[in-house]
Amino acid sequence: MKKRTWKRLACLSCSLAMVLSLFGCSGSAETEEPSATDDTPTAEGSSGEKTALQEKWSSLEGTHLTVGTSCVQTGWSQDDGSGNPEGMDIDVMQYICDYYGWDLEWYVAEYAALWGCVQNGLIDTIANLTTVNPERLDQYWFTNTYAWESYSIVSRAEDAPEDGDMNYWEGRTICGEAGSNATMTFETIRDQLAAEGVEVNELVLDSASILIPSVIQNQADGAFMCTSTCAYIVEQQGYTDQTHIQNVEWQNMPIVYGFTRTEENKDIILAINDLLDEMHEDGTLAELSNKWFGMDVTALPEGEVNYVTTTGEDAWQSYEG
Repeated sequence: MKKRTWKRLACLSCSLAMVLSLFGCSGSAETEEPSATDDTPTAEGSSGEKTALQEKWSSLEGTHLTVGTSCVQTGWSQDDGSGNPEGMDIDVMQYICDYYGWDLEWYVAEYAALWGCVQNGLIDTIANLTTVNPERLDQYWFTNTYAWESYSIVSRAEDAPEDGDMNYWEGRTICGEAGSNATMTFETIRDQLAAEGVEVNELVLDSASILIPSVIQNQADGAFMCTSTCAYIVEQQGYTDQTHIQNVEWQNMPIVYGFTRTEENKDIILAINDLLDEMHEDGTLAELSNKWFGMDVTALPEGEVNYVTTTGEDAWQSYEG
């Protein structure tokens, strides 16, 4: 098995993290060999006779990928208790690298700093519940979708709005994690509500781990979060009887890997796409999803389409919608 190198970025203030997300970040090295769990699928053909995909992409064998993650996105990328990342995003990327014989190096940083690290070349991609938005589509190329996520609002038990009812939040405050796509999505919803005369307040906090405690402590009325992790976090933090989870029913977001627009990244993206297709078909992705969430978040939601590779010079990777 390939050796993995783990890097840790020192905790930053919220304001510094936001600056780093635009201009860069730094880290210190720490090496450790993680132990595999019995319920994690093993990459087929990772030893012995090569599979068709390994033959197809044999020119990429030995590729070194430095992958950024935050260790604070429950179920997707979290701390295993000893400073190393674990979760579905981690398992999927580990599977891909093991399969192709790529050298995988993890770079742990504040979430808001990760895209700055991609821009500065400190990391090659991000495995941290990464999705697309118009700004990112203009700057990066993306792999095909390997999972889907939606949004919910966690509130106190006495505040129990019906699913999809965003007018309920008029005059109330909803908190979100700084720099996250969830917060950007909430801001879009808030702007649309404001145009309809419904004013909702926003509180931006520097860590996803403090969102629900902020609601319990009355600093905010609701926490805007990813659906798959809401119930997990509520139970983990002991707030099951104190909270209510409202499905926003806003949109699904495709979970992907983003890379800089360089020629050398094209084959890496195409190789990942080929393997993701196989992992969808053989149930590997569904197995990993059930391991972490007890449900399958990898199936294509009704009415959605996948992110697929195109060949246009101006938009090599685009959304077919």
